[in-house]
Amino acid sequence: MHNIIDKAKLSYSKIEESTKVKLHGSNGLDNFKNRIGKDVSLFMAFSRGKSEKAQAREFVTLQPKESLSTLSKAKVTITNYLGGQYFLTVDEILIAKEKVSLIEGKHSKNAILPSVGDIKDGLLKLILYSNLSEVTVNGVKMESEAVLCLTSTKLIGGISSNGTKSELTKFLVDNKLSDSQKLLLETIFAEAKQNKFTIKVQHSK
Repeated sequence: MHNIIDKAKLSYSKIEESTKVKLHGSNGLDNFKNRIGKDVSLFMAFSRGKSEKAQAREFVTLQPKESLSTLSKAKVTITNYLGGQYFLTVDEILIAKEKVSLIEGKHSKNAILPSVGDIKDGLLKLILYSNLSEVTVNGVKMESEAVLCLTSTKLIGGISSNGTKSELTKFLVDNKLSDSQKLLLETIFAEAKQNKFTIKVQHSK
């Protein structure tokens, strides 16, 4: 890592010289180099600390692209088989008996569906959440399910990837979706079934 940082500093200097454009100072890189030290465990601790701080910031922030039925934003800490940890947040949780739903929300005020980029972002988290081998909530083991909730102020009614084909057809007709929008919903619903998670598309203010 130290060698890479030194090469980066040298490259920045060459870029400044050739373009005559002043870049950010190298103090940040020097600070990073000193913080991580030469020990892998120090680098892991440093990275983990930054990740936890990012999780804490996200936990108290309600994004404009989220329209939630509750304000139950939750911290999710995933530990892999090698002991590495990932500090994330989930937009909403719902606990029913011994099962917790981990819900990601994507909302649109001006379009009938959230953007493809937002949907892909939500799908990425759902694939992660649907592959958790063991889940505990406040120390209590629970079953879990991953849910992506796509909402819009312009939608009429709602549909789930667990719904029937006739229900989906009626929803598509009622909302006068374009051919590309229909294909998008059919594609992500097929992905939801393949990866064993749920997608809900519904009206929300």
